[in-house]
Amino acid sequence: MNKPSVLLDGTQLLQKRGTGIASYTRTLARTLHFLGAEVNLLFGTNSRPRRDDPPFAFADQIFCHRPASTRLSRFASAASRTRFGLKRKIDAFKVCLDHIDFRALEPPLPEFDGAYNVEGPFDHARMLSAWGRPMATVMPPDDFAATHWTGPVPLKSANGPNIYTIHDLVPIQFPYFVVDRPGHSARLHAAIAQAADGIITVSETSKASIVDILKVPPERVTVTYQPVLAPRPLTQEDAEWIVSSIYNASPKGYALYLGAIEPKKNVARLIESFLLSRVNVPLLLVGPKGWLYDEEDELLTSIAEQFRLAKVLGQTSDRSSGILDRASLPVRHLGYLPRRHVTALLQCAKFVTFPSIYEGFGLPVLEAMQLGVPVLTSDAASLREVAGDAALRVDPLDMDDIARGIRQIDADKDLRAALTVKGRVQASRFSQQAYEDRLREAYRKVGIEFTNSPKKE
Repeated sequence: MNKPSVLLDGTQLLQKRGTGIASYTRTLARTLHFLGAEVNLLFGTNSRPRRDDPPFAFADQIFCHRPASTRLSRFASAASRTRFGLKRKIDAFKVCLDHIDFRALEPPLPEFDGAYNVEGPFDHARMLSAWGRPMATVMPPDDFAATHWTGPVPLKSANGPNIYTIHDLVPIQFPYFVVDRPGHSARLHAAIAQAADGIITVSETSKASIVDILKVPPERVTVTYQPVLAPRPLTQEDAEWIVSSIYNASPKGYALYLGAIEPKKNVARLIESFLLSRVNVPLLLVGPKGWLYDEEDELLTSIAEQFRLAKVLGQTSDRSSGILDRASLPVRHLGYLPRRHVTALLQCAKFVTFPSIYEGFGLPVLEAMQLGVPVLTSDAASLREVAGDAALRVDPLDMDDIARGIRQIDADKDLRAALTVKGRVQASRFSQQAYEDRLREAYRKVGIEFTNSPKKE
């Protein structure tokens, strides 16, 4: 039986500060490869090979760092490719990468069998969208058993069935949480619902939204969840050294939030609730700034200013009187950190706080559970489904309830011990084996059988 060849959307894989979709794509590629598929990555740079280039020359246009192009230059390039909106098909080119040593690339690429590039697909699709055509068609030069798009992209392949992973419908259910062109997300998701031969999602909560809002028949949507592959733990000595020496925090003496700063994550309410709780540990925020984060920025600036004034007036007991000691702030944003540092901060946290308003899945919750860290999260959307009774759940819209939960998990040692035990059991339900079985089922729905046999339990 021949290996099924899958063209996998890799447009997010080369981002230095990779999104959740990039992490999802790596896991998906690794799993497809294990199941017996040939995995071919599709990149989307604003480049195309020249006729006189040697076969290996085009690769540097994908991986070399280059100055950011201007909006005008991207518009002009997209306009020329689309003939001002009239050309709906864009060619994909096979790329030779055999000569590149990927060992030092960070973050790493997943194992793959072939690579392709499509020139400026998102600028191209935006031009088409302006003309009322929400989807562009990619024309691969080779045959594939399926093309798997790892997010809601405005693209479809002319080759084989198209599978889309829709993680959530936040742009439609919470349009005030996103930055978008009016009506774009609604039109895009409606087009995907029509174009998709199969849809994968990551929770029953998201499936219910897809079925209800996009009117997709339930049998066309498969819930695979996500496998929880906890990072390799550091030695306790190394973890504590990173936490204390680099971040000036006390092991088991702080609360941790892990995720981007964006509206659906509810970080502003978390900060205010944390201050309201008056617990005697700081809150460390780890993750990049996403979008619409002005409120959180203003809160953090105000906290720092009030702390500085208190020190000047002698109202604090810190050792550096009169000088702003950032490590003593009750809430600190540490930004985007190396994965090893994130793991150390997770291992040494007293508890994790993740009261998000809406998540398609909620991977940080299960990552903390797998490392034995007690979790406070939302009693809402998929977080209720994913966390079960293994976390302390609160109303994400009620700051008094969040503050109450923070006080409870901070003060109750027995509760934290119980959540540690329950959390590890809950995380084990989202195993790699379970993910493989669900992914097999999703591909079986579009007529693809994998060659590798399931593992025996």
